[in-house]
Amino acid sequence: MMTFYFKKLKVLTLVLLVILFTSCSKEDTKTTELTAETNLTITASTTSQFLNIHSNGSWKIDVTYKSGGTNWITINPATGIDDTNVVLQFTPNVAYEPRVAELSVTSGEKVVSLVLTQQAAPIVGGRYPNPVWIEVPTGGGNSDCTTLTHDITINAKTVRSYSFMYDKKEKIAYWVAYPHHPSYIGSSGRTDNWQLDPSVPSASQPNYFSTISGYDRGHQIPSADRTVNSTANSQTFYFTNMTPQLGVLNQQMWANLEEKVRGWMTASDTLYVVTGAILKTVGGSETVNYATDSKGVKVAVPNYYYKVLLRLKGGNYDSIGFWIEHRSYGSVQPNSSMTKSVDQIEQLTGFNFFASLQKSLQDAAEATSTPTNWGLQ
Repeated sequence: MMTFYFKKLKVLTLVLLVILFTSCSKEDTKTTELTAETNLTITASTTSQFLNIHSNGSWKIDVTYKSGGTNWITINPATGIDDTNVVLQFTPNVAYEPRVAELSVTSGEKVVSLVLTQQAAPIVGGRYPNPVWIEVPTGGGNSDCTTLTHDITINAKTVRSYSFMYDKKEKIAYWVAYPHHPSYIGSSGRTDNWQLDPSVPSASQPNYFSTISGYDRGHQIPSADRTVNSTANSQTFYFTNMTPQLGVLNQQMWANLEEKVRGWMTASDTLYVVTGAILKTVGGSETVNYATDSKGVKVAVPNYYYKVLLRLKGGNYDSIGFWIEHRSYGSVQPNSSMTKSVDQIEQLTGFNFFASLQKSLQDAAEATSTPTNWGLQ
């Protein structure tokens, strides 16, 4: 329980007393006296707190949502006169990022603020990506998005497999990012272990145990890119890694592009890959269409796909991007007409790719794209 004492004093100062009760006994009561803005953190599952406002006049409480969406706090009452008991109610936080709001209590000309943070939901089966990893983008997304990483074990060492930004409302990943290296390739083969991602609430995922109406279950990180062991390959069959993709694209030109990427990987020291699906370009007005999963739930269908690649070879970096409309290209091989610079794809998507790379190296690598350096005509 949390108690606020709010007094309008004759002098131009206000004292806010925040009393946190760890139990109902007085012996366990902790009291902290504050004179200005303070911070309070609650757990993801906390659903209510109490405020006791002591005032000799009228007062009101305003909420400013800083992150994690809006309307997850209910205040009853939000206005009053003199001493009042107030109940704060919270919806549980099921996202894997904390959410923050500022509560401001105003009486006359004086305001006392409390910055409240509700912790993220516990992560099961995944973890947050490390921002220093070169392949992890920054920016973009919205309040429905969460970013996570799946790990695997290779030669008794835990390493990252891939990271992704997942939109729980539209039920697709806007990017899947991973390092590509021969150490991730082995003999596990294709497991076809279609399954829910254990790191994301099942209610936020599509059900792809069967099919998608009119579409293939299109991988973003391909099965063939993670064959070092069955765990690594099984993770590529998580439904969070799938989008509704036209079979004439998935099985033809897109498959050819995935094979090209594996070839470039073998000729690199390390190849950093970001594959993504886009509903609308930045500032665009594209129509978003929907497919249905195995249970008839709507899933957004991408209007575009992209791949951006950063190649480290002999101590030098270069990059190339592919911008693909969601349509049939036939069984052709990828060619230069499908390429853009990484800078151009950043402008279309709103993401900053390879953000942790030293800026001078990043700027030089992303500004231009030379398809012939990648064997493309």
